[in-house]
Amino acid sequence: MSGKTFTPDISIDRFREGDRDEFKRVYDSCYEELYIFAYNLVRKETEAQDITSETFIKLWRLRGNFESLSNIRAFLFVTCRNACIDYLRFLQKQRTVHKEIQYLEEMEADEKNEMINAKVLGALSKKIESLPDKCRRIFELIYINNLSTSEVAAQMGVSNQNVLNQKARAISILRSSLLTAELSLILLFFFI
Repeated sequence: MSGKTFTPDISIDRFREGDRDEFKRVYDSCYEELYIFAYNLVRKETEAQDITSETFIKLWRLRGNFESLSNIRAFLFVTCRNACIDYLRFLQKQRTVHKEIQYLEEMEADEKNEMINAKVLGALSKKIESLPDKCRRIFELIYINNLSTSEVAAQMGVSNQNVLNQKARAISILRSSLLTAELSLILLFFFI
C-alpha cells in the first residue's frame, strides 16, 4: 500500500459535477488501498481487481450524491466489502450446488447398479427355475443350501459322479444363457 490518502486539492463540487480529473484523483488516491482490502477478503487477484473496478464504476454513477470526501471513502469501502461478501456467498452456493449434483449423480449410479444387480439376480433365478428338475435340485442343494457333493448324492440316492455331472450341466446351461442376458444388460446400461 502506498499510503495515499485524499488530498485537500480535490474539489467535491467538481467531482459531483463529473469532472474527470477530480474523479481520477479520487481513483488514484484510493485504488490500491481498496484493491488490497478486496484481495484480503476474496483471496483472488482477478476477482479483487474486478470488484475494485466495479466499485469505482458505482462511485462514478452516484457521484452527484456525495457531500464530502469522507463520504466517498466510506462509500468505496462499504460497497467493496458488500461486493466481496456477495462473491463469497456465490462461491459457497456454487460449492453447495456442486456437492448436491455430485451426490445426486452418485445416487443415480447406485440406483443403476442396484437395478442391474436386481435384473441379473432375477434373470439368474429364472434360469435356475428353467433347469431340468434333477439338475435344478442338485444346483440348489449345492449352491443355495451349501451341501457337499456326497451329501447331495446321499440325499438324492445317486452317485457322486452323477451329482458332479448334473452340477456341471447346470453350470453350463446357466453360463450360456446368462452370457446372452449379460450382453442384454450391458446394452441396457449404456442406453439408460
